[in-house]
Amino acid sequence: MSVTRSKLANIALTGTLVLGAALSTVSLTAPAQAVGTSAVNGAITRSEIIARAQNWVDQAVPYSQSLWHSDSNGSYRQDCSGFVSMAWHLGSSRVTSTLDDVSTRLNSLDDLQPGDMIDNITTHVVLFTGWTDGSHTTANIMEEPRSGLTARKTTYSRSYLINNGFLPYRYDKTVDNTPLPPKPAPVGWGAQVIVNGGGDVFHSTRNSQGSWTGFGNVEAAAGNIGGVQAIADAGINGDTHILAVGGNGAINHTIRHNTGSWDNFTDIGPQTNQLGSVTKLSAVSIGGDLHVVAVANGRLYHTARLANGTWLRFGDITPASGTVTSAAAASVNGELQVVSVAGGVVQHTIRAVGGAWQPWASAYDAAGNVGAAQDVAIAGTGGDAQIVVVTTSGEQYHGARYANGTWQPFNPLAPVIGSFAANRVSAANVDGELQVVFITNDDRIMHTIRDGSGSWDGAAAIQLNGVVGNHWDVSIGGTFN
Repeated sequence: MSVTRSKLANIALTGTLVLGAALSTVSLTAPAQAVGTSAVNGAITRSEIIARAQNWVDQAVPYSQSLWHSDSNGSYRQDCSGFVSMAWHLGSSRVTSTLDDVSTRLNSLDDLQPGDMIDNITTHVVLFTGWTDGSHTTANIMEEPRSGLTARKTTYSRSYLINNGFLPYRYDKTVDNTPLPPKPAPVGWGAQVIVNGGGDVFHSTRNSQGSWTGFGNVEAAAGNIGGVQAIADAGINGDTHILAVGGNGAINHTIRHNTGSWDNFTDIGPQTNQLGSVTKLSAVSIGGDLHVVAVANGRLYHTARLANGTWLRFGDITPASGTVTSAAAASVNGELQVVSVAGGVVQHTIRAVGGAWQPWASAYDAAGNVGAAQDVAIAGTGGDAQIVVVTTSGEQYHGARYANGTWQPFNPLAPVIGSFAANRVSAANVDGELQVVFITNDDRIMHTIRDGSGSWDGAAAIQLNGVVGNHWDVSIGGTFN
């Protein structure tokens, strides 16, 4: 699937606080004559951008991922990316991952001028209005912040912007005497897949055009940790963070940078405290932070590597329903959602942005009992949590927890992706699409995609060039370059 198709699917059908919120299925009327003199999708002055944004602040337009605000500015979705789309007088409410299609990345935060945006394309976007002082340590911004709040003016520190992956952009049709830098090539998304083969861990990239690189031995690049067991990976911007349990039982961490270079594996135990008998890992990024869940001795633990490189201590988050055998984590609307398998039943919980955990609840009670679960995966797309279950009989099921808290029932995947028996599964959001990998009982690695419209590709076996040995674990994450 091409990046173009992917992004159109985002604009038309998906998005969140992470990707800007889903477009409503309500038909839109043509925008009314907007404040100022600009035309829809036309050249616009900085003063008009600020005036349009100020108009929403004055009206205290409430944040919403599903509602649209209609006034003299036009009709736009009431979330962070809809707010910037309105201020720039765009023809539609884009999402955080597609606003860069109509803007140009600046070289530095110091190049920002009023009316430019500061965007983390996977989480949030704000409109820049100026610096509080000549040292550029604090930015004045306007934004639609989050549920329960309204359009507002506030400040972000420079350190917060840097540590949380925010980058500066300028709308291509801003009237400005300052020449723009050359327009960069479109962002290329990649699915980063790692496979445990014969006690080693191997890595490959599925490029946005659908081609795969050959699998390379991660330990040859990042150091030998011997007898690799559980593995996990997640993308933060263009970098791929990989975790692997080595032969001595320690959890090790490395980074594959978007340049292709690798950091050495480092034991995270001294910072997080060592866990014994780790059998399952899952990782996901939220902003610049890497969240990790680990199954150890039948219990479930959570930690995070903060954007500054420090780690939190592991905290026990085990559900009360029994011995945990599998778990997975996802970023959904900027919150951490976790699923686990305990006593063969899939359980679900949410860690709010502030760190508070909701009580565990049975996904089977909400979405239907598909039988004893062997493995589970979760990924956030379009504000929804997409969940894939592999049963002990090898069948695969898909369900979803919608952004409003309701559930889509679990449905068998065989009719849409093809029939095979599986024992492991991993899932990730890659440019707004759900990409899923399975290990089959006959030792293949199968890959499929659910696009923004909800359609599934038939599963296809990945060519495991360079991978040796039997496959014990698999993980998928998404990055952009």
